[in-house]
Amino acid sequence: MKQFRLYYIVIRVLSVVVAGILAHLIAFSDPVQGVLENVQDIIGYEGPILHLLFWGILCIPGAVIFIRIINHLWLKINHTTVSAPILKKVDLTVETDSRISMLSKYRDELTSLCSQSEPSAVDFINELISAGFSLSASDIHMNPGHDSVTITMRIHGQLYDLIELQHSLYSQVIRRIKVLSDMIIFKHNIPQDGHIRFEDTTYTARVAIMPTNHGERVAIRLVMSHSRILELDQVGMPPDMLKTYKALLNRNQGMIILTGPTGSGKSTTMFASLLHIQRTRGQSVNIVTLEDPIETDFEHFHQTQVDHTAEMTFATGLRSIMRQDPDIIMLGEIRDEETSNIAVRAATTGHLLFTTVHANSTSGVFNRLIQMGINPVQLSSVIHTVIAQRLCHRLCESCRHESPLTDTHKRQLKLMGIEKIPEGPFFEAEGCDNCLGMGFTERLALFEMLTLTDKLRDLIAQGTPSHHISREAENEGMQTLFDHGLQLAHFGQVSLLEVIRMVSS
Repeated sequence: MKQFRLYYIVIRVLSVVVAGILAHLIAFSDPVQGVLENVQDIIGYEGPILHLLFWGILCIPGAVIFIRIINHLWLKINHTTVSAPILKKVDLTVETDSRISMLSKYRDELTSLCSQSEPSAVDFINELISAGFSLSASDIHMNPGHDSVTITMRIHGQLYDLIELQHSLYSQVIRRIKVLSDMIIFKHNIPQDGHIRFEDTTYTARVAIMPTNHGERVAIRLVMSHSRILELDQVGMPPDMLKTYKALLNRNQGMIILTGPTGSGKSTTMFASLLHIQRTRGQSVNIVTLEDPIETDFEHFHQTQVDHTAEMTFATGLRSIMRQDPDIIMLGEIRDEETSNIAVRAATTGHLLFTTVHANSTSGVFNRLIQMGINPVQLSSVIHTVIAQRLCHRLCESCRHESPLTDTHKRQLKLMGIEKIPEGPFFEAEGCDNCLGMGFTERLALFEMLTLTDKLRDLIAQGTPSHHISREAENEGMQTLFDHGLQLAHFGQVSLLEVIRMVSS
């Protein structure tokens, strides 16, 4: 491959040299000289600059034509399809009712494609992406190793092995992905980012390529637009919490903050909240979002994407949004002091603002924002509620069974500071064909909502440590993440160990 790249560079240099020689010969031919003399008579100027300009006009198009020819021939030599840089509907065969148990079927189909005498990278990519969307995978990973390349899919938060590729086919697959993502095909030693374009705008895919010691590693993030559009009643909030939250959504100003680890469903909850507001208030509300990146295009929202290369940060974007007369603002994340100050100012000047903050708990959000320079008194008056989220694996209904509380459970609970050991029943799942032996099939959310009361606002204004705020909120009746998880565990929705694992993280 390095030898081929060297040949390519040499040929490109030679093509420019040849274009320059031809331009030189043409520029000093009799017909061109006659045209040049006429131009000199018209403008009244005669000098070497005019000759150089004529030479450049002839040389540059010639060099471009030669380079395009070389590019095309190079791709042909390397068996890379340059046509169809967009995936059409006929390329994708997405099954809407596909289950996790269908993973073995897609493994067989991909293996069959790779075992052909001349496997097609185009057909392989089409089948791989179709399988990803059919199985509701969030990511596809291509991990090059010493002898082969392992392809895995992340489905419901869990990685599943799919197939192993030989490096000879993988090089073609990489080139095909770069063509689809509009990346530089011949660059192998730098990170690259791009998007795969689809004829059907329901589907979107972000591609990130990173060089490693065994080749280029690929991560493809898959998003189906309709899959993220959930009703607020469907996100999984407990009924009492949902009623309180819907009442808070009627406020005209203030902040609603969501916290939780990456991939815990915060954006899904925020968009469900915005859709609820839009449907209850109608066209009288102006909803503006600032995201990084935009993954789903919503019809009635005015969405803007952060672009750090163009100096379009959360802070600069939010400052501009304030001049767009919004009623509701969705800010993807508060990361720094400047953004936090602008967000608080927006929430105190007649805007209802939704955002996310990385913290370990609902009460930890306040200390996090105070560390960013927000005045505690101002903070206590502007925030309505903080919601913490986690995603747990739902037990497979086909193989779940009642399980007694073990010593392991008890030790884990004591480490969490829970002295009163809860009573059963609890459930586990051993794995079956329907869940591919994993014991679970999908995920559901755990919620904790800390709604500010007068007592809690006083504690925040005084800079009280987060664990004291949390304890007071529990005394006032706040349902914790563990409480919600325990309810789901009693109903056999999740295992108790899964709840402990997610809540203690």
